[in-house]
Amino acid sequence: MRIAIFTEVTEPYVSGISSYVDVLKKGLESEGHKVLIVTSSLHTEQAVVKRGIIRCPARKSINKYGYECKDINDKHVYNFLLKFRPDVIHIQTDTKIGYMGLTMADRLRCPVVFTVHDYFLDRFAASKSFIIWKIKTFFERRHFCDMIDNAQVITSSNKRASLFIRAAGRKRKVLLVPMATDQKRFDYKKSGPQAIRKMRARFGIPENAVVAVFAGDLSVEKNLEFVLTAFAKHTRGRDNIHFLIVGGGTEASYLKTHCAKLHVTDRVHFTGAVAHSIMPNIFSASDIYVCSSDDGLMSMSFVEAMACGLPVLVKEDQEKYVYNMVRDGVNGFIYNDEETFVKYIKTVSLFNDEKKARMKKIVRNSQKNTTAEYMARCMVKAYQQAVNAFDAENEL
Repeated sequence: MRIAIFTEVTEPYVSGISSYVDVLKKGLESEGHKVLIVTSSLHTEQAVVKRGIIRCPARKSINKYGYECKDINDKHVYNFLLKFRPDVIHIQTDTKIGYMGLTMADRLRCPVVFTVHDYFLDRFAASKSFIIWKIKTFFERRHFCDMIDNAQVITSSNKRASLFIRAAGRKRKVLLVPMATDQKRFDYKKSGPQAIRKMRARFGIPENAVVAVFAGDLSVEKNLEFVLTAFAKHTRGRDNIHFLIVGGGTEASYLKTHCAKLHVTDRVHFTGAVAHSIMPNIFSASDIYVCSSDDGLMSMSFVEAMACGLPVLVKEDQEKYVYNMVRDGVNGFIYNDEETFVKYIKTVSLFNDEKKARMKKIVRNSQKNTTAEYMARCMVKAYQQAVNAFDAENEL
């Protein structure tokens, strides 16, 4: 098949969606499919195509990415797509690039698959004004519904996406497609002791400390305030446990201020946005991964951390895809309150080198089937369903 993937951001922009698209593209191409990515860029004045990626001119925006494409009817993009002749258009976002995907699908007469990655009501949860929040979420709901209403098939890695769709006033079936990572890239065996020491030194973490790590967008729905409060309340300096927070976002400033109030700034380290290429070394330099979100849908960093052999802490929630990947006490731990959250971090802090090595191997092996190729095969089934639905609609 020939698939055009529309995403507002790609690597080197660090986000779960950009990582997801990168892995999906690799998986599809390894299965023999042709992939063209359409994305936006602040560094071009005209749409250009290079190495299977079309980059469209973008402008600054207040959306979650900080920018969006300028022209959803870009004639250059249309000509590139006309030459590519996609069998299906796969949209990853309801921002302007998502609308470009719908526009191009209409002009090219091809089906649409829309993947739900996040909850539209959470995107402006940090707004101090309730009125502004209501206005912004009104438009977010409308954008979200436009994608849902015009897609032949909707996919997600989490069945909770169905709840989000109902919250938007729609009734649509969601096809579950597991997410995966590049296991060759994320492998703790490739990060030697020197690389680990260097990474810890870079962020001011003692060489002998136990490190809990979170990586992702620092936004309200990630529930990091809970994590920091629990960390401050139930650990002390003598425990030699440090918390590494990787990424940037709307809550970064607030979380740093919160750490100061909790008097844990010496044990909590904020990296800011980092290149995705160094994430394997960051995970390999850590001891346990923290999944703190109450209702987030996807967590590519979660899957990447497990590929690097990190046991994971995940809040009890049977709706989560990530929850279903965890066997409590085997490749991770399931918590439901502050006390159990910190208890499991302390449990890992007591592991000797032999037990750490054994745990890494177990966690890594539990991810054997979470490959890019497997995700791609599952997604191709969604594409075929979209093609069949589109053909049936146009026979009427």
